[in-house]
Amino acid sequence: MADLKDLLGDAYKEDMTFDDINSALAERDLVDKSQFDGFVPKTLLEKANSEAADYKKKWKAASSEQERKSIEEAEQKAQAEEELKTLRRENKVSKYEKQYLAQNYDAKDAFDIAEALYDGDMDTVFKIQKKHDDEVRKNIKAEIMKDMPAPPSGNQKTVDYSKQIAEAQGRGDMVMVASLIRQQAEANAK
Repeated sequence: MADLKDLLGDAYKEDMTFDDINSALAERDLVDKSQFDGFVPKTLLEKANSEAADYKKKWKAASSEQERKSIEEAEQKAQAEEELKTLRRENKVSKYEKQYLAQNYDAKDAFDIAEALYDGDMDTVFKIQKKHDDEVRKNIKAEIMKDMPAPPSGNQKTVDYSKQIAEAQGRGDMVMVASLIRQQAEANAK
C-alpha cells in the first residue's frame, strides 16, 4: 500500500494540513480511467434516475384509473411513433442502399451514401459519388486499353481491324467499333 509521500510525489511537504493534502490529491489521477470503459457515465445514470422518478411521480399523481390508462396510452403511442420513425428510416436507407448497389457501388459506400442521403448530408453524398465516378472512369480506361490492338510494326501500308471490330460488335460495344473504324481509316490514309 502506498504511503502519502508516494501518492503526492513532488507536492509532498512536511507538516501538511488536511486541506493541503486534499488540494494536492485533487490534482492527481490516482486511478487508471481506462478501466472504466464500457460503464455508464454518472451524468447519464443521474438523468435516467431523474426521469424514472418523474414517471413514478406522474403515476402516483394520477388519481383515477382512467388517468393512469390515458398516461399509459400516451406513452405507448409515443414509443410506437418513435419505433415507426426508426423503421421508416431503416426502410428508406435500405432502399437507397439497394439502388446504389445496383449501380456497382462498394457495399460500405452504398450504405454510407444511403444514410447520408436520408440524413440530408449532401457533402458526404457528393464525396462518395465522386470517388465512385473516379473508379468507374479508371475501370473504363483500363478496359479500353486492354481491348486496344497493338500498333502495326514496320512499314505496313494497310491496317485491318476487322477482327477487333467484329468482336466489339459482338459485345455490343458501339463506342469501340466507332473508335476502331476511325483508327483504321486514319492509319490507312497515311
